[in-house]
Amino acid sequence: MIERGRVTEALQGMLAAATGRPCGRGRLPLLDGRPAPLPYTVLYPQGGTVGGAPLSDRAEDAGLVYQVTVVAARTDQAEWLADRVRRALLGRTAQGAWVHPIAAAGVDVWARELLVDDGVDPAGADDGVVTAVQRYELSATDCGGVTATEGDPGLEEHRRRIMRQP
Repeated sequence: MIERGRVTEALQGMLAAATGRPCGRGRLPLLDGRPAPLPYTVLYPQGGTVGGAPLSDRAEDAGLVYQVTVVAARTDQAEWLADRVRRALLGRTAQGAWVHPIAAAGVDVWARELLVDDGVDPAGADDGVVTAVQRYELSATDCGGVTATEGDPGLEEHRRRIMRQP
């Protein structure tokens, strides 16, 4: 069974590391117990689908939807951080691997899709707060308790096996 909390935690950590900016989980991120300075991101789990394992394989599949909200003081900051989020989630190496893996224990996040990019909302610019919203769907498969990382031969075999299924 895919534990969404593990995926959310791994995604939150990846976003903070890849963008170099704090990422909160459903709320303002804190640094040393104090509100993080702008700009930052807030990650919101949005639901998704979970499919039971087929008869020939015990691995379950899920499509997990997340919203990433960029909060900044200016439009240029919001655009800069939104670009970094997009690169963090969608960037690939020349070999096709994810530049920034989402390493959740027991889960292979094998596909990522940008569903919505609402752009920058400057409505709060006069108050010093500008936001940008992006929504992504992560396609994931249960790996039976093994931490999946790009380049792992066991992960590659798991992917070949699930791709052969009807």
